[in-house]
Amino acid sequence: MVGLSIRISEELNNTLNKSAEYLDKSKCYLVREALETYLQELQEDIEDYNDAKRIVAQNNLTYSLEEVMKELGFEDWKEQND
Repeated sequence: MVGLSIRISEELNNTLNKSAEYLDKSKCYLVREALETYLQELQEDIEDYNDAKRIVAQNNLTYSLEEVMKELGFEDWKEQND
């Protein structure tokens, strides 16, 4: 493993200390878990963004919900359920 040194606010440090004590975990463990979770979610967001860019670049036809409902004959159903 590689070491990492960071500076955090006193308030964040207090929260980290309380959380570590409450969970009976080390501060390093909590920071590592938080960082792993954040980076995993960030990677998923980046992948979603890239997927969306690719789809938009394909310039496929799109239809609104209203158009689909009308095409499928559900326009009366939508009016009754709004």
